[in-house]
Amino acid sequence: MIDSHKRLIFSSFLSCLGVGCLIWITACATVSDQTSWIQVGMTTKDEVVARYGEPDFMQTSADGAIATYRPTSSKRSSPRVEIPTVQAGPFGTATTTMKPIEPGLGAEDSAAGRRERPKKEIHIRYDAQGIVQEVLE
Repeated sequence: MIDSHKRLIFSSFLSCLGVGCLIWITACATVSDQTSWIQVGMTTKDEVVARYGEPDFMQTSADGAIATYRPTSSKRSSPRVEIPTVQAGPFGTATTTMKPIEPGLGAEDSAAGRRERPKKEIHIRYDAQGIVQEVLE
């Protein structure tokens, strides 16, 4: 009787361990490397810009440049701008209210939605000809 109880506990432990390992392996397999398509010495700056858009920060020097791409969520939002508007009120009075100004009249850049942004900050070093020399994550 004790032997069957130990066997049940051991088999339950192995089942839980197996399920845990399976979850861990699947979680590791689903993480995609967004810079794996970049080939050092082959990929050009134009190809990177076509995929990620313009970099958030560009540091140039005589021998090349370093582009920094940040995830979309880490970009700073623009400050909210409001203007006063005057409207006619009752009995010949006027009321003033503040109305927010939407940059671009609320229009979205249609090309920006198709570009993917990296999930974490990356730095890409280019040579003077615009060829990728190094990718730092």
